[in-house]
Amino acid sequence: MDPNTTELEAGRLLQKELLRLVDQSMWANREWIEHVYSRPDSDARPREILAHVVLGERVWFDRVAGAPKEGDSFLVLEKDELLRTLEENERTYRHLIAERLEDDIDFRRASGEEYHARVADILHHLLTHGYHHRGQLAAHYARLGVELPNTDHIQYLIVQRL
Repeated sequence: MDPNTTELEAGRLLQKELLRLVDQSMWANREWIEHVYSRPDSDARPREILAHVVLGERVWFDRVAGAPKEGDSFLVLEKDELLRTLEENERTYRHLIAERLEDDIDFRRASGEEYHARVADILHHLLTHGYHHRGQLAAHYARLGVELPNTDHIQYLIVQRL
């Protein structure tokens, strides 16, 4: 960080960059939802992966809210429900970025391990988690020889003309 940058300015830069990454992630998820649900795929795994991304975000958002819930994040959701949950997640991301980045959250992982992390670190985790699973989707369809959407960050910048 530039030594002349104040902590407040650094926080604003972090917020701006996280918002940009959230925008890219939401765009990429929507692209993949359209791709997966437009195919007569007999394999449920791509739909499970998409649901896992959005439901996994909900699990973490519930932890941040202090109301952790148990549940299966490898379900198959209908397209409309998946899109509604994605929209809800986007609103939650924006709220957390605006209000809670530095909050420290105590939580218990599904493994039972107890830990704590700043909200900013949890959001970074969620964003990279989405990249990971979209990569799994790309590998799945590439093995089948199916054309797949390009949802990398540079493609997002080109499509959005940023």
